[in-house]
Amino acid sequence: MKRVLALAALWLVASVQGHSQDRTTSEPAVAPTAGGDGRPNILFILADDMGFTDIGSFGSEIETPNLDRLAHAGLRLNNLHAARACRPTRLMLMASAGETAASQPHPEAFRDSVLGLDYATIAELLQDAGCSTYMTGKWDLGNVAGYTPADRGFDRSFSFLTSSSGYFADQFQNDFEEDGKPLTRDDLPADYYSTRAFTDKMLEYLSSAATGRPWFAFMSYNAPHLPLQLPDDWLDRYAGRYDAGYDALREERFARAVDAGVIPPGADLEGFQPIAEPWSDLSAEAQRHRARAQEIYAGVIEYLDMSIGRVIDYLEASGQLDNTVVVFSADHGASISEQGLSTGSTGNAGSTASNRRGRDPVVADNRFENFGRVNSYIDHGLGFGEAASAPFRGQKGSVTEGGLRAAAFVHYPAAVEGGGVSSTFMTVMGFLPTFLDIAGTEHPGAGPYRNGREINDIAGRSAWAYLTGEADAVHPETYSVGWGGTGALIRGNYKIVGAARADDTDSISWQLYDLVADPGERHDIAAEHHDLVAELVREWETHWR
Repeated sequence: MKRVLALAALWLVASVQGHSQDRTTSEPAVAPTAGGDGRPNILFILADDMGFTDIGSFGSEIETPNLDRLAHAGLRLNNLHAARACRPTRLMLMASAGETAASQPHPEAFRDSVLGLDYATIAELLQDAGCSTYMTGKWDLGNVAGYTPADRGFDRSFSFLTSSSGYFADQFQNDFEEDGKPLTRDDLPADYYSTRAFTDKMLEYLSSAATGRPWFAFMSYNAPHLPLQLPDDWLDRYAGRYDAGYDALREERFARAVDAGVIPPGADLEGFQPIAEPWSDLSAEAQRHRARAQEIYAGVIEYLDMSIGRVIDYLEASGQLDNTVVVFSADHGASISEQGLSTGSTGNAGSTASNRRGRDPVVADNRFENFGRVNSYIDHGLGFGEAASAPFRGQKGSVTEGGLRAAAFVHYPAAVEGGGVSSTFMTVMGFLPTFLDIAGTEHPGAGPYRNGREINDIAGRSAWAYLTGEADAVHPETYSVGWGGTGALIRGNYKIVGAARADDTDSISWQLYDLVADPGERHDIAAEHHDLVAELVREWETHWR
């Protein structure tokens, strides 16, 4: 197994510039350097519902200095494909399997399914390799006994188990656990704010990590997933910034993303067809509501960046950053929810979690003056979601590139050359085998596993040889990967995208795109390649039927 394990001197760049006014929790005392057996630690950070251009190193105006520092010193990935929504992505990455294959029915679970025990998780496999394993944040892979993080390989964990949660304790929804123990509202501090709390807990875990062994830390933030909420002193950081609207922002973001080098050749805004109505056609009230919601959204992302900076500060101060592979990724394309933007009234919020445990519904106050506060329940809307996805087509929930491409980067100057952008095709199913390569171990393959379980082999391929310059690509040209819903499949340069026929909803009309020449999926070439479409459809049916 070819991999680079020797540590080199880390290029020291400018110190992290966080916002000290909100670092209200004492940072842990600096612990002795963990690791120690020659293998790197792994810090895997996942953002929830973040758009492709939502951080500065990918073209954003939002202040994200900590992520940008790591991204520019690392390798940015502009062709990483996730799934179309939160849970499918987590199934694919945690099990290195297709979303349907890894999902197991369970009548007592949220959404009636869990991550099946017939797959070993990243955490279980890294435990087997002698790593300490920690998780904080959103799980969304099972909220019943036997399927929570404590059951699936994490030594320490502090997480909510379903798909969404409010950021404040006032909206606590009783699907929280720490180390397998259910938590109540009384277990949370009065000033609980999820992004801060997830960071505090991870710092607690890392500061007590055993010396002499590497660790795997999974920071699965819910930011910037709805409901968009911020501490009061962060609400107005972007006041007035988005008054020009989402059409102007789309143009600005694209220009900056081109300058940043993250837009692949062949992608442009020519022919881009937004779904949102033009900003100029909105009423003054609608413009005011959407601009304010985007201000809150930007603040949520900046707060996320500041919090990640706290972890990077700690790793640097404790001498561990040089020996830690840092991977950051969004979980799919941008959200386009219009939640809370239309009426500005009070009422029941969208469900933040399962009601299977008898909780009361969250009552939202979505009056304009309450946007972003403790009991508001808003998202930033279709137009601003499109602005964060352009020039790619579609957003969260779609299998077009705007739904599947996730902004990501890898930072490990000891072995991964920094300063560049990779356009090589990857999928989130590659995280598991890549992390196993870093830990110097392999997947055991299909067969017996823990406690008499039979597990399946993985579908993903390690990117480590590619990332360290020992291979020219991650996947062979014949590799294919498919997605459900109406359907999509990528093989080599080509991608088919399914859509229901207008005259027959039981059949699918297939479009074909050359993603190298046309990453924005503007030009359907299916009519010119009937045989290729038929061949790719047969592969998709193998994946999904």
